Amino acid sequence: MTQETITRNFLDTPSFWREYPERDIEFVRWYPCDVGPLSPEQVYAEQEKFPRTTSFYVHIPFCNQVCTSCPYNKFNTRNTLVQRYIKALKAEIDLYSKSPYLRDVVFTSGYFGGGTPTTLRAEELDDLLGFMKQRLNFSDDCSVTIESTPVDVDQQKLDVLLKHGVSRMSLGVQTFHDPILRYLGRARAHTGESATRTIELIARSGLENLCIDYMIGMPGQTHDLWAQDIRTLMDLPVTSFSVYNYAVLPGSEVFFALQSGATPPCPSTREADEMYQYLHTTLMDAGYLALTYNDFLEPMRPEWEAEGARTYPVLLDGSKPYRGMETDTFRLTDHLSQVWGRCGDMVAIGSGAYGYLNNHMYLNQPDINAYIDTCNSGRLPVVMGAYTDEHEQRCRSLVLGLKLLRVKRSVYRERHGVDPYEYFKDKVDSLVEKGLLVVTDEALQVTYPKGWYYIDNICKTFYSDRNYRLPQPTSASTEILNWQLDRTDGRKGLPIVQS
Repeated sequence: MTQETITRNFLDTPSFWREYPERDIEFVRWYPCDVGPLSPEQVYAEQEKFPRTTSFYVHIPFCNQVCTSCPYNKFNTRNTLVQRYIKALKAEIDLYSKSPYLRDVVFTSGYFGGGTPTTLRAEELDDLLGFMKQRLNFSDDCSVTIESTPVDVDQQKLDVLLKHGVSRMSLGVQTFHDPILRYLGRARAHTGESATRTIELIARSGLENLCIDYMIGMPGQTHDLWAQDIRTLMDLPVTSFSVYNYAVLPGSEVFFALQSGATPPCPSTREADEMYQYLHTTLMDAGYLALTYNDFLEPMRPEWEAEGARTYPVLLDGSKPYRGMETDTFRLTDHLSQVWGRCGDMVAIGSGAYGYLNNHMYLNQPDINAYIDTCNSGRLPVVMGAYTDEHEQRCRSLVLGLKLLRVKRSVYRERHGVDPYEYFKDKVDSLVEKGLLVVTDEALQVTYPKGWYYIDNICKTFYSDRNYRLPQPTSASTEILNWQLDRTDGRKGLPIVQS
């Protein structure tokens, strides 16, 4: 087993930050990164924004079975803890329902993540969703997503979700090959056959948007097995799907299994990149639409087009008929557009949840018991975050907006009062020179395939000086606060990147 095989996802360079032409693989999902201690009083000390709409993220940190290499804030399901947690969630929701900042604000989208939210029993889901709709103002067409595994959803839970307007489910399938599922620690949870049955059940239930999650780079995965998974995907009643890089975490169960040879090696970086490229070409050749570099939607339906959904050419020279979805024109992608495209407000609910309100990026208390105690005492559980001034807001709109592969210049000008190309001219010109970005009168657009490959390098180009070389904040603990240092050049940094 080669060093590349063992370490390709986490230690093949000594830093989480890589400069072009090295490919940065730290998944950018939050900005800014220079988080520090933050209290609810600081978030709302002076109201700077007066939003009309917002979104929410609810974190349910429970799993009936924890995967061998999962990095997220989660616990094995324990009934008494679940009940205490739901009570605390409702206390937090009640606090937000009374917040002057959210008075008359309409929730247009939301996301239940984890963990596995559907580990909650049907009656618990019914109680929580009903409470939220009672306390918060949901729009009639509010788009709500919930994560699940193939074994944690049944007809009773589907009936509850549909009753409360949940319109999208993100199903963690990962692969349809049983041996690989065993290496992931998922074999006791589901098989390829049981995943197929669950997908067919969800399709029959009438849920509008079923998304399945795949992984690239898993132990024992080969190009042929990956191609079979893609063919299976295209034959199933699936509306959209996402693909993520499998990460081998130091000290995890799978790390030691790989080191000892008990588990087959992961594909090399080159092999995983080839699988990634095969995914793009196979799906877009068949008319699938790009949402991000790792999220795709089935080919355009006539009813979507009639509702106003619009696409754009992935290749501006027209050499191939590849298309991307303009997420701000499509109701099924409203949450993605709200959080990344518009960089709008999002209320964080739950232990370790991330949100953005009143120009503050913030994270909730990740310690579940401390979170429960805080909510039950009548306080919002905000513990860390960062304020975004006007410059940081302009940076943020490109750091996150380009995750959707293009940023419309007119929309950016309307939001920030400046043109993104003119404001960041040197940075944009550098990316254009490298072949990673193109500038048109309409938009800044990530190039295909080169720019897609370097998407996180591109996003990090627009980090401000104060965020330069900082890692993504972690929702699993507050340890990042202990590692921040004041550098002699005035920037924040971590020991791993000190010169």
